[in-house]
Amino acid sequence: MHLVNRVIADIPDFERFLTLDELDASSRKLAEEYPAIVRLSTIGHSREGHPLLMLRIGNGSRRALFVGCPHPNEPIGASSLDYLSRKLCEDAELLAELDHTFYIVKVIDADGYRLNEGWLRGPYSPDRYMRYYFRPAGEEQVEWTFPYEYKTFHANAPMPETQAFMRAIDESRPHFLNSLHNIDRAGTYFYLSEALSEEIYEELRQLAVSRGLPLLKGEPETEMIPPLGDCIFTLGKYSQVYDYLEKVLPEGEDPASKMGGGASSSDYASKYGTFSFMSEVSQFIDPRMSDTSPSGYTRREIMTETLERDGRKFEFLRRQTELAKIYLKKPTMLERAVTSFRGYFEEDKRRNESTMAKGDHPNFDRPATTAEWFDLHTRDWWLSLGCAGMLIRAMADQEPSEELEAIRRKTLEWLDREIEEFLPKLNWQMRPIRDLCAVQLGSAFTVLEHLRSRAVV
Repeated sequence: MHLVNRVIADIPDFERFLTLDELDASSRKLAEEYPAIVRLSTIGHSREGHPLLMLRIGNGSRRALFVGCPHPNEPIGASSLDYLSRKLCEDAELLAELDHTFYIVKVIDADGYRLNEGWLRGPYSPDRYMRYYFRPAGEEQVEWTFPYEYKTFHANAPMPETQAFMRAIDESRPHFLNSLHNIDRAGTYFYLSEALSEEIYEELRQLAVSRGLPLLKGEPETEMIPPLGDCIFTLGKYSQVYDYLEKVLPEGEDPASKMGGGASSSDYASKYGTFSFMSEVSQFIDPRMSDTSPSGYTRREIMTETLERDGRKFEFLRRQTELAKIYLKKPTMLERAVTSFRGYFEEDKRRNESTMAKGDHPNFDRPATTAEWFDLHTRDWWLSLGCAGMLIRAMADQEPSEELEAIRRKTLEWLDREIEEFLPKLNWQMRPIRDLCAVQLGSAFTVLEHLRSRAVV
């Protein structure tokens, strides 16, 4: 662990997240200051034409690729990589001991990152986050639009940002890939492309706890792939998603119709034998996220209540979106995201209600923990507020219209009321950015160092 501790020892006390322009300027300055060990290249351009930059640092015997902001509302990775890139250059002894050539992309979804800059500068609160939040529609997410062919699923139209990510993988042919993520409203957890030891898992968990972050004890992100351990999950192949859907969907329904725009970076990098790692670091936290005490309710009782409640919220957003569409003359990623996430909620609602209607079910009728109660009570409500914020911004970006302004104002009034009701139900805080970066980088280098020592042996 001594190298891991050295990597994270000097993380500064960030006052705020950096803007895209600041991150790009920092990369260019680093390349100018350390021309002997740093090469800066442009691996592509965003859909709006912004250059996507990659740093190559050092000349070690193994190769590691770090990519920040595959989801642009997850900015911790950009700050982590801005620090890491300079740390590797300033500490020549550390760089030599790590014995890796590092490829670093601070922000892969540049356009989406800009759409989050309204909250990135702070102050940090769920209120401000929801009003300036942007997360792309599933079929426009860089992390989930890689080419993939399996049975009836065919995806081979990657976005420019995804093509840039592919170039980074193809150029680096990494032994280790870290796509940096964070979770806005749940406990911390980790993904690995293959199993490691329980000792490593415990190091990852303790790293999060030592920095004041709760571990994920609520609802898992997916039930399709079983966990490797407590808060440790497999980065499953996209084919496993297909096979799971093939088993659970009604006969004759094509699994490919439920699978989105493509596979993940882990799937794409697997052709090089790459070990892929992701950490989902908690941004906004509440102590109930890791509370395993009994809630006094079954999951069925909680889900029946919350699906009905949140169904009304998304129905309001559906009506407002439909009313606004005629006035949305300029295509906008914001409106497409709202429509996409509303569709995800409606599909999940139908599936869960259908399963519960069939009678007794062990997963629904068991007692829920407090963490599960908290997760189910906040997850879709939180998402509906972020969607409302995106819809309001989409309308504000159009040509002025009295009719559209009336729709926007009504949506804003709804959002104000909902936030006023929602926030008192949270006991939230956000840990210092340096702690969030320490968990991201510390977990990645814990795994990277284990893999390096295993290769040497």
